[in-house]
Amino acid sequence: FYWQSQQGQPQPQPGVAGQQAADEAADAAGSAADAAADAAATAADAAAEAVAATGDDSAPAPVLDDAAREAQAAAEAAIEAAAAAADAAAQAQEGADTGTADTAAAATEAASDAAREAAEAAAEAASASRTAVEIDRLLTPEGFNAAEVEALIDSSSLDPAQRDSLKAAVAASASSPQMLRAALEQVRAVLR
Repeated sequence: FYWQSQQGQPQPQPGVAGQQAADEAADAAGSAADAAADAAATAADAAAEAVAATGDDSAPAPVLDDAAREAQAAAEAAIEAAAAAADAAAQAQEGADTGTADTAAAATEAASDAAREAAEAAAEAASASRTAVEIDRLLTPEGFNAAEVEALIDSSSLDPAQRDSLKAAVAASASSPQMLRAALEQVRAVLR
């Protein structure tokens, strides 16, 4: 330092390094908040897809109601996480503006955590949406898979006698597409 001052070298000004670190932290927090917002948008799209898969506006497919609700809840969680990331980014920017690197760094970490939570919520919403679409397809003659339909019925909260009756109806109608369609519609109606 002494040698630099003797050689006419520019000296670092106090606070400049801290301000630079705070600015970098604020930028990172902003990027994390943007990522969280993107994840929330993805989750909202997945939830909308799940709701759309439940059928037309007048009569949603009952089998998909739970999956659509799960997708919607996951999308809402992603949106909340994105809002938290945006708040943390604002705190990081405030820390950068006041020159406090520690405040900006802590806010950046909070924004990164919130972005990670938003991404996880978006993944959960996408999974719920995919499940809703898969169930919808499974309950059509084109997407029919006897073992998967049986597992779907077994996982329901129906009493055992009703589950056995539904499984028998599906098994008996598996060889006829017209009968199968009616049996799968019956499964849809009962799983409401």
